[in-house]
Amino acid sequence: MNQNNRFLARETRRSKIIGRIQVPRAAKASQRDLDRAARDNSADIAAIARTEGWLTPLMPIERVALRPWQQAVFWGLRLYIGVMLIIMGWGFLQVAGK
Repeated sequence: MNQNNRFLARETRRSKIIGRIQVPRAAKASQRDLDRAARDNSADIAAIARTEGWLTPLMPIERVALRPWQQAVFWGLRLYIGVMLIIMGWGFLQVAGK
């Protein structure tokens, strides 16, 4: 079976059926052409990383000491989530058992 799926740069595949939609000329570039044009070597990537500051070490992050009331709030949230999981599991088992 010989099938020609090529289309001009100024039209899309759908436009053959519906109507003409203008597409820029660059749309005709193939993946091979794009691969040839986009050759980055490691020196280019290292230069970009240096200029963007990606190679500088990050600031150290230390653990924050919580106040007692903050710890109580977080333990309350943990307890709430645990109770909700138990209720959701019980509800699921009630519905699934029928």
